[in-house]
Amino acid sequence: MSDQHKFRPQHLALAVALALGCAEFSTAQELSTQAETTAPVDATLLPRLESKRDPLAVLQALNNADNTVTKVIDSPNVIKGKDDNDLIIVRNGGSFEGRAEGGKGINVIHLDASDGGELGDTRNFAGLFNSQGSWTLTSKSDFKDGVVALKDSTLTNNGKILGRAIALGQFFNNGEIRGSVDVEEGGTFAGQGTVGSLNVHGQVNVNRLHGAPKVRGDLNLSETGVVVYEVNPDGPGETIKVGGTASLGGSTLKIVTMPGDYPQSSQHTVIEAKKVEGEFGKVLNDLAFMDPVLQYNKKNVGLTFTRNSVPFESLATSDNGREFSKNIDKPQHIFEAHVPSDRVNTDIDEVAATSSANTPAPVPEPFTAADTSSTSQEPIAVADTTGITPQPPAVADTSGTAQQPSTTTNAAITALLAADKETASYALEQLAGSGNANLAKATLSSVDPVSTSVLSSMRQLGTDNLRARNNAPRVAAGSEDNGRLWLQALGHGGKLDRDIEPMQHSTKGLLIGADWNIDEEWRLGVMGGKSRTQLDSRELDGDLDSWHLGAYALRQNGPMSFRLGATYSNHDGSTARRVAFTGFSDRPKGRYDASTQQAFAEVGYNLGRANVSIEPFASLGFQRYQRDGYTEKGGAAALKVHEQAQSNLNSTFGLRLAKVETLDNGMRLTPRFSAGWKHTYGDTYTSTRQRLVTGGNNYTVYGAELDRNSLLVDAGLDLGVSASHSVGVGLSGEIGSDSRNHGVMGQWRMAF
Repeated sequence: MSDQHKFRPQHLALAVALALGCAEFSTAQELSTQAETTAPVDATLLPRLESKRDPLAVLQALNNADNTVTKVIDSPNVIKGKDDNDLIIVRNGGSFEGRAEGGKGINVIHLDASDGGELGDTRNFAGLFNSQGSWTLTSKSDFKDGVVALKDSTLTNNGKILGRAIALGQFFNNGEIRGSVDVEEGGTFAGQGTVGSLNVHGQVNVNRLHGAPKVRGDLNLSETGVVVYEVNPDGPGETIKVGGTASLGGSTLKIVTMPGDYPQSSQHTVIEAKKVEGEFGKVLNDLAFMDPVLQYNKKNVGLTFTRNSVPFESLATSDNGREFSKNIDKPQHIFEAHVPSDRVNTDIDEVAATSSANTPAPVPEPFTAADTSSTSQEPIAVADTTGITPQPPAVADTSGTAQQPSTTTNAAITALLAADKETASYALEQLAGSGNANLAKATLSSVDPVSTSVLSSMRQLGTDNLRARNNAPRVAAGSEDNGRLWLQALGHGGKLDRDIEPMQHSTKGLLIGADWNIDEEWRLGVMGGKSRTQLDSRELDGDLDSWHLGAYALRQNGPMSFRLGATYSNHDGSTARRVAFTGFSDRPKGRYDASTQQAFAEVGYNLGRANVSIEPFASLGFQRYQRDGYTEKGGAAALKVHEQAQSNLNSTFGLRLAKVETLDNGMRLTPRFSAGWKHTYGDTYTSTRQRLVTGGNNYTVYGAELDRNSLLVDAGLDLGVSASHSVGVGLSGEIGSDSRNHGVMGQWRMAF
C-alpha cells in the first residue's frame, strides 16, 4: 500500500470518541487538535475492554503506532496491504474490488459512509468499525479482534467474525461470531446466528423476522438489559438457546404481540440453557385481556399467556362501548399455566466451524435440542460430546394442535383478546356499531328541505291580493285566480356533531308541485319528488334513496296567512361499516326500509306597507321516523339491528322580510330574508337496539341528540321574468348545539 500521512498520538481522540459511540469520525478529527498534550489513555480505562483482544484497544494501539498508514476510500479500490499498520476509511462511494487484503501488521477498516453498502471478502484485518450507515458483512473468516457497531449505525453479519463484537448501535447476526458479544446500553442485537457468549446491557430482539440468538457459552443479562420477545397467535415463539449458563440478572422481558386470533392459553419457551440463574426483574405486556405467566426451572424459562380477569367494559371509552361489552359472550374456561419440562437438552457442540477458506461460513446450528422455531421441529444433528445419547424434549409440541382454541364462537371477540389497551378501546367502539343509532337523525335532516320547500312555495304567493291593496309584495308569477306549477332543485348537507363518531350527510333532490285557488281565501296543492342522500362517518357509510309525496293548503284572509302541509317519504337505505383491528377485518353491510312523516301548521301576519313585507310568524311541526329491523351481511362483526322509531314535536317563532322592486324592463326583483328560533319538545335522544349476530345479547346504542334549540335562517332572491314565469334561488341554514345543516335551493315557477 502506498504511503499516506501517518497517525500521531493526538489522534487518540478518535479512539476515545469511537469507544464512547458519541461522535462520528469527522468530529473526532476536530477534537484531535485539542488533544496535543493529552497523555495516552490505557485501554483498561475504556468501557468493558478485554485488553489486547478488544477491538477498541486495537484501534488505540493502531493510533499510537508511528508506522500507521491511513487511506480514505471514496471510490472502488483494490486493497493490498504490506507490512504497515493500515487504517482503511471507507466513505460514500467507496468499495473494495475483489478481496481486500490487509497484509501484515495491525489493520483496521472504518466504515464512515452514510449511504451504507456491502463489505465482501476480506483477509488479515484485525478489526472493523461502523460509525454510520447500514452495512452488511459477508467476510468468510476475518476480524480476529472483533467488530464494533457505533451509535446511529447498523451492521449485519452474514459471514464469520473470528473475534468479538460490540453493539452500541444496531447489530444483526445471521452468521457466526466466535468471540463474545457485548450489547451496550442504547444498542440493539438480533439475529439467528451463533455467538461465543452474549452480554446484554442494552436490548436483544427475539422474533420471527430475525429469529433468536444461539449462544455457545453463557448468556449474561444485566439489570439494564431488555429482551424484546415476540409472541404470535399461531404457534410458539422463538427460543434463545444457551450452551452454558443463562443469568437473567433482574433484566426486563418486554413482550410484543403480533395481530391475530389468540387462543385462551398458549405456551412459549423464551430461553433454554444448561443452567438458568436468577429471574427477570420486570415483565412488560401490551395485551389488554391476556396476562403473561413466567415459569422458571433449572434449564429453561417458559411463558404462558392466559385470559385475565379484566372485563371488556373497563376499556370502553363511551357508553355505547360499555353497553356492547356487557352484552357479548365471553370466554368461560381459563387454562392453567403450563410449566415447560426441565429435561430439554440445550448442550451446544463446541467444535470449530467447518467453513473452508474459500467457502462462506454457514450459520452454525450446534444444538442437540429441537429447534422450536423450525417448521420441521427436527433436532439439529451434531457430534455427541458427552457420550450420552441426547434425549428428545419431554414436553409436547406446542405448535399447531397443541394450542388450545378459545371457547368464544365469535371471531371478532377472539381477536379482541389479542388487542392492546389502546387498540381494545378503539375496537370496542367499532364493534358497538354506534353509527346505526344516527340513521334516524340523519334521515330526518335529509327530509327537512322537503317541508321547507313546500312552505317556501306558499310564502311566494304573498300575503294579500295586490290588486285589492298595494301594501304587500306579490312574488309568485301570475294571479291568485290561476293555477301554478313549480319546480325546485335541492342541495342540502350537514354534520351530526358527535365526539365519538361524527356523521356527515349530503342530499340532492328534485321536487315538483302544483296548486290551485279554489275560492277567494283557500288554495290547495300537491307535490312529489325524489332525493338521494349519502352518509359518511369514520366507521359507517350509507346511501338513502327517497320518494316524497305531499299536500298543502293556504288560507289568505287580508294580512293574515294560515299555511298547512303534510308529507310522506319512503326510504330505501343501505349501510356499510368498517371494522378493523389487531389483524381482524370485516365489512358488514345492511339494507333496510324506512319512512318519515312530516306535518306543519304556520300562521303569519303581514305588517308591511306598499312593496315591503314584514311578517312575524309562528309554526308547529311534527316529525316521525320509522325503520324496519334488518340483519347485516358480513363476518363476525355483523349486527342484527332491531326496528327504530323516533317522533318529536317542535315550534318555531320568527320574522320574515321581503321587498319587491320593479325593474325598468318590467321584471320584478324580490330579495327576502327570514330568521327563526326552533324548539324541540320531548325526548331528544336517538337510540336503537341491536346485537351481534353470533355470540351476543341485545344492547342499546345512542346516537347524536336532536337539537333542543336551534337557529333557522333563510335568504333568497326571486326574479319575475314575465307575467307567467319566475325563478329564484335561496340559501338556508340550521345551527344547533349538536348539528349543523345548510342548503341551497333553485326554483322555477309558472302560472297557468
